[in-house]
Amino acid sequence: MRHVAFLMVIAAAAVGCDRNQARLAQALAESRAAEAQKDSLLTEILETTQFVSDLNSELAKAKAVSASQESSDPGMPGAQKDREERQETLQRIQQVIARLNESEAKLTATENRIKNAKIRNARLLAQISTYKQTIDDLKTAAEQQRAEQEAIIADQRTQIASLSGQIDELNVQTASLRDTVGHLTRYKNRVYYAIGTKDELIRNGVVTKEGSKFLIFGGTRLEPARKPNLEAFTMIDKTQTLSIPLPRTDKKYRIVSRQSPEYLGGDLTEKGEVRGVLEITSPEEFWSASKYLILVQK
Repeated sequence: MRHVAFLMVIAAAAVGCDRNQARLAQALAESRAAEAQKDSLLTEILETTQFVSDLNSELAKAKAVSASQESSDPGMPGAQKDREERQETLQRIQQVIARLNESEAKLTATENRIKNAKIRNARLLAQISTYKQTIDDLKTAAEQQRAEQEAIIADQRTQIASLSGQIDELNVQTASLRDTVGHLTRYKNRVYYAIGTKDELIRNGVVTKEGSKFLIFGGTRLEPARKPNLEAFTMIDKTQTLSIPLPRTDKKYRIVSRQSPEYLGGDLTEKGEVRGVLEITSPEEFWSASKYLILVQK
């Protein structure tokens, strides 16, 4: 009987030992899982630390670009370029905000896993709380930068529209002035000539006889009419027409008007009479005396 009782005690002890080993194995497995989860969370924290550092750098770059744009004076021609650069800065800030939102969501998920773990890690939770606050601060700064850039871009859009209107108006004025200058230039370069015999020129109202003659005393001379008949003249551009063909190559022609023969070339006699073609070597000087050239056939 005692032998049977002893065997029963040994059997009970063996069963208890097996249960303790099973519990110990389960506790060891849970400990290893918790350690692995802790290592995973620490890795995520380190990645988040680097991520926040990168975001700080990105935001600093955006601020630096904004400050550079504020200090520069692009002038009217550079207004569009400055607006494009600010658009790029705004896109960079928006990308930063998107990455901050992603990081915040990742931290929240990590925080929830730690809270739901069997073994809570207060130090990791504190780190996550700190990083979440840092991200909130970065988001506030980035949102402020975005609002400032959007306000500046909107103001620049108004300025560019105003400048475009001014440029259009200036273009219209410039075109009008160019047209006016063209008309004035053509008017300034417009000159006239008339060629013929004495009788033809008198009959056409181009020249008139001046002076008087009685017997062998006195004399008359040809002078340009005080109000010349413009229909008897040919109009030319003094900068374009430098050669005027004469009606008859076998006759000489004398200048009756005030132009000086010294600015002529070609077949020119000592008396300043021309033959064949009237060659003008210095048009400005030649036409400065009068806009009306009159040549009478000898």
